[in-house]
Amino acid sequence: MKARQESKLSMYQGVQLLCKSNLTIVSSNLAFMESLALFNSKIEEIQFYLGQQIKETTGITNDKQLVKENLCRMASDIAGIIYAFASTQKKIVLMEEVNYSYTKLFRLREDLILPTMQNIYVAAEANREAIVDYGIDAEKIEAFEQAILHFKAVLPKIRIIRSEKSIYLDKISAIMVEVDALLSNRLDKLAVLFQKSNPDFYNAYKHIRKIDAPNSTSTQVKGNISTVLDGNVIVGATITFNGKTKTNTQSDKEGNFIIKPIALGMYRVNIEAKGFKPQTIENFRVKLGKVNRLNVVMKEGEE
Repeated sequence: MKARQESKLSMYQGVQLLCKSNLTIVSSNLAFMESLALFNSKIEEIQFYLGQQIKETTGITNDKQLVKENLCRMASDIAGIIYAFASTQKKIVLMEEVNYSYTKLFRLREDLILPTMQNIYVAAEANREAIVDYGIDAEKIEAFEQAILHFKAVLPKIRIIRSEKSIYLDKISAIMVEVDALLSNRLDKLAVLFQKSNPDFYNAYKHIRKIDAPNSTSTQVKGNISTVLDGNVIVGATITFNGKTKTNTQSDKEGNFIIKPIALGMYRVNIEAKGFKPQTIENFRVKLGKVNRLNVVMKEGEE
């Protein structure tokens, strides 16, 4: 969601909580209760589509990340060997064609990854016999080709997910239009009925209905997973957030992870990694429009 929509959702949830906490007051007016029931159902719809968006985006992004990391690692290893071979043979053009480190490959634009990988593969094939003595045999070249094909197969899934994400966001936007109209045309008007009998409730309602200026940063969680013994990072740890929505991700080769987008609110966070004791963090608060930090140190052992 956009920052403005996140601010609106925060306001909607504030109205929900206020009314739930003052059920005795609001239940005294049947018309208000009927409008509130419809309002609550619309918020549930928003949460559903938001959850679907997060779930599908996170899963495919993690898959793509792992496939890309593997491909870039294989490509940089093979490119380095070909570069060494070309250097001994003084093949300047070939050296330039394969002069790629892992970092340089990983940072390529998405539309340049496959052509670059293909060029490295072609160079390996063209010098297949010569680079055997350097440790690159037919089996490694074939494995590299399969890694290229695997990454190529993942890309259409990314495009499909992006399309579905756009559909979910459109649905959320449409529902928010309905919710805004419901608030302005019904709940706001009916809330005036409580102004004299319950001024504290009415003033709190008016205050909550004000939408805070959205932060330019989208709501997200970033963190790092490391070991308690030596501070080394943990690769492949699974971090699961359970709250208004459920989503998970894995730590990368530097122990870092990111979840974006994520709905604001309280979450129960579970962290698991092979060879380490699982950890649970209760009541982790995700704040709106913030980069919420969560660094975890894990102890070795099984439970």
